Amino acid sequence: MKITCISASNIERARQNSASTHACRIIQEMVLGQPDPAAEVQIVPLLDYELKSCRMCGKCFETGLCARDEAFNQLYRQLTSADGIFVVCPHYAPFPSKVMILLEKLEEMLYLKSCADPNYRFTLWQKPVGIIVHGGQTEEALPYYRTALLEPLANALASVHMDVIGAGAEWPRGVAFGIQRILPPDNSIFVTIEHNWAQIEQRLGKLVENVVETAGKHTAGSIG
Repeated sequence: MKITCISASNIERARQNSASTHACRIIQEMVLGQPDPAAEVQIVPLLDYELKSCRMCGKCFETGLCARDEAFNQLYRQLTSADGIFVVCPHYAPFPSKVMILLEKLEEMLYLKSCADPNYRFTLWQKPVGIIVHGGQTEEALPYYRTALLEPLANALASVHMDVIGAGAEWPRGVAFGIQRILPPDNSIFVTIEHNWAQIEQRLGKLVENVVETAGKHTAGSIG
């Protein structure tokens, strides 16, 4: 089983220490702790991908790839080859720009094909995806993160035929988390942010379990 976990943080100074990537590492540990010994988890930091916005040139209709953006093509191949996907997305304004580029290109690729064939099934058809969103406010902001980030992202991924997996009745379309506290900067313009990672890990547990279970069923079905 191959799992791809996208870290959507785009903060240069944070890199491997960003909250998005930290959450991806927690997911990686959880997946590798599942009964399937053949599981492989790839963490994909969007920070390393210089994506270019879509011009709707239409060339992807024939090739299935973007004519101008090899970074997107690399990312797209990783998504299509995965059995299950996690997207960890921070709150920016409200979405990171690279997430918007990714969603836009997936939407346009599907749209062109669907115009030609109303019964067309996209390459991401029924691929299970677990969504985790977060931001720089405490847990009181979770209703906002759900409305501004989680629901729009879930709708966008569902619209490109992906199977949005939930974590139970409280979190039916993914999960969200906030911070524990902000510490004043020490000779820097950037504050230090602390998270309650034990609480976050507990919140992620059911979502990871459900995505892995669904991906396993798909994998078994394709083999059978």
